[in-house]
Parts: sequence; C-alpha cells; structure tokens
Amino acid sequence: MRPEEWFELYRQILSDFNFSAEGDAKAARLMHELGKDKLLDAESLREKIEGRDVVVVGGAVDSEIDGEVIITAGKAIVKWLGLSDRTPDVHVTDMEESASLLISLEENGTLLVLHAHGDNMDRIREVVPRVRRFVGTTQNVPFDRVYNFGGFTDGDRAAIIAKRFGAEKITLHGFDFSAEGIKGRKLVWARKILEKEGLI
Repeated sequence: MRPEEWFELYRQILSDFNFSAEGDAKAARLMHELGKDKLLDAESLREKIEGRDVVVVGGAVDSEIDGEVIITAGKAIVKWLGLSDRTPDVHVTDMEESASLLISLEENGTLLVLHAHGDNMDRIREVVPRVRRFVGTTQNVPFDRVYNFGGFTDGDRAAIIAKRFGAEKITLHGFDFSAEGIKGRKLVWARKILEKEGLI
C-alpha cells in the first residue's frame, strides 16, 4: 500500500470514528521516546517473511494450521496458543494482551510488532519498558524507526506486513468480518483494506 493510498483511507477512518490524528501522533512519539534503542529496523521483518509461505492468524481462529511462517494478530494469540504448541514467528498487536504474554512471546523468539495509536498510550507505557526489542508502527506519519505500513486493525495490518515484506504465499486463517457495534465497523474497514490490497 502506497503512503498516499493509506493516508486517504486514514482520513476517512478518522472521520468515521471521530479519532484524533494528533492523538495518534502523540502515541507514536511516546513509543519512540520510551523505545529508543529497542526499536528495530523494519528489515528484521523481511528476514522472517521474504520468500516464505506465511499464515496470518486472526481472532476467529479455531484450529491449528501449518505454514513456514506464522503471524498472529492481536488477541488471536490467546486462542492460537490454546490450539498450538508453536510460538508464532511474528506477532502484530496494539497491545491489548497482557504485558507478561508479550514478554513471554519475545523470550520464545517471536518478533513483536507493536502499534501506537491515540487510545493505547497507557499500554505503551506498560509494555515498551518491559520488552527488549520490537518493530514500532503508527497509523500516522512515520519517522525514525516508527513505521507506517498501512492497515487499521491488527489483522489487516499483519496481512499487509506479510505482503510488504515479500511473502511468497499469504493465507488468512481465522478472519471473520461479522460483528456488532464499533468492532463491526472496524471490521468493515479491515475487509475494505484487505480487498484493496488483493488479500481476500
């Protein structure tokens, strides 16, 4: 997804949800300030993904699936670990999971991709000081190892990352776009983004 494509969608998302672009930017600055030397170069994702068969695991996962690379998205990690003994290769999240779970994933070799947005600054303050290394992302303007690959929810962001960093094949597993309320509205955008990227 080209930056201009993402920012057109981002403007629409901000309007739809009455989100604050400045809040997103402030969260990204906070992540950068707390992360400092912990922030990894994005090419660490390419080392994991490029040329491989990638499975992106979403929140409706109800079975294990094989793939060269497993990328879990957000709270799907809890279900995945209940179904599989395999630690994911990459975990993409805005940190709604417990800090202890994220620390455990990193200790077991998972590359964490942590996302900053205006509503999760408390999570940034709790998680970032406790992990060792991570790739940082924002949905606002990227800067100095805080990246914007595109994507709104953890699931569509994870799939876009797989595409961006050269996956040979991408399988979406456990993606269900039916929900009520604000979650349902977010999933409408996730589906739209994945369709635009040719991922569904």
